[in-house]
Amino acid sequence: MTATQRRQAIVRKPKQSRSKATVAAILEAAAQILAKDGWDGFNTNVIAKRAGVSIGSLYEYFPNKQALVDAIAEDHLSKGEALVSAASSLLVPTVAPDDIVKILVSGIVELHKDDPELHRMLSSEVPISPMLRKRVDKLRATVIERLADALKHHISQNRIAAQLLFDVADAAVHRWFIEDDGTLAAPERLAEQLQCMMRAYLDGLRERA
Repeated sequence: MTATQRRQAIVRKPKQSRSKATVAAILEAAAQILAKDGWDGFNTNVIAKRAGVSIGSLYEYFPNKQALVDAIAEDHLSKGEALVSAASSLLVPTVAPDDIVKILVSGIVELHKDDPELHRMLSSEVPISPMLRKRVDKLRATVIERLADALKHHISQNRIAAQLLFDVADAAVHRWFIEDDGTLAAPERLAEQLQCMMRAYLDGLRERA
């Protein structure tokens, strides 16, 4: 998190180990309550009690509910950005189409397979700040750009294909693990099916060319 983002998210930046532990406990409690009770049950007094801190201590770091939920969403986004950074190093010009698909699908599944209840709240009920919305849009654009660059060595309509691949994978994972109850398929099984479908799509494009 940058200095500007941190100032917007919390009142006072934790410096000592004890302060950092307090912030971590507050965020963990906040994430648990948000996942269980949703935005309507997201109450700072309840969060402070769950975290084992006073309400005054909570407000030292988080001025309101919005700051808390933005910090939770920021953590999720940071994981996504880290996955994109790691995947980008693998999407070199020599990578095969099958491996491009595998890198994309495994990354999206990895990001969304854990804590589906919390993801559901973040993607539906919770009002995310405009700053974080911009980061979400930038993350999507970055993934599509990396995919398009890798695909241009194999197909001609690489940008359209890149957007379709990302949107299909993201929508399917969201639908199966976030919007539903997560029992339609294990993460590994869903990843396998998505990769099979996407490889067939790319093979068809290459055959037509």
